[in-house]
Amino acid sequence: MALWRLLTSLKTCAWTGLAFCVAGAVGSVAMGRYPGLFGDMDSHVFAGWVARKGFSDPAPTLWLYGLLLATALLAVNAACCTFDRLVQILRGTVTLRRLLPHVMHLAFLGVVLSHLVSAVYGDRIPGIAIPRGGVALVGGTGWAMRLDRFDSAPSPLGVPGDFSATVTLFRDRTPIAHGVVRTNEPLFHEGYGIYVKESGTTIQGVPYAVFDANRDPGAAAVLAAALLFTAANLLYLLPAGRNDA
Repeated sequence: MALWRLLTSLKTCAWTGLAFCVAGAVGSVAMGRYPGLFGDMDSHVFAGWVARKGFSDPAPTLWLYGLLLATALLAVNAACCTFDRLVQILRGTVTLRRLLPHVMHLAFLGVVLSHLVSAVYGDRIPGIAIPRGGVALVGGTGWAMRLDRFDSAPSPLGVPGDFSATVTLFRDRTPIAHGVVRTNEPLFHEGYGIYVKESGTTIQGVPYAVFDANRDPGAAAVLAAALLFTAANLLYLLPAGRNDA
């Protein structure tokens, strides 16, 4: 069948990979030229951003749909190729080396599907500004967050450098989590990561910090699939034994 041969072809993978790279290169330029359109893209769940802005200006977002289409075609190509080859392998001699490329394919599919889960079911709550000793609601989570302490170490240039925030999460006035949030060291609770993004001082001289709360339900699966992909690649690069070709 012509369609099946197309979907299992290595040429399809190569050309689609090239299209993916071209779309990504165009997107890197378009995002810089249209900051008003793409500037808040990372502050929202991807599916929500597409629903709000993805169709508002078709020309600058055309690359994005090309990228998504290329990703979908790569995933279909990997799935069809793996199914086609696994049937042949299982009917013959099964060796680890023959299976490893398809382990990579399955890991790639795991990454794509996990990102899809996060893109649809994730949550982004940006810009939670809290003065020291103050409390703010954390989106629709039902939590309130208090900034108990804020510490900032100046950089050699004299501007604020590394900073940390001690916070407490409450639900109905009951403390449910407590910890220190640093740059790239979030506080995790019930699937959300609390990140400190900015800091400053109010006109009254009170330090404040700005937080984001993000939930990525597919993050753990992405990490597991990426590790599996890496392990399969490393094993495949090892010299083949006589009985494992």
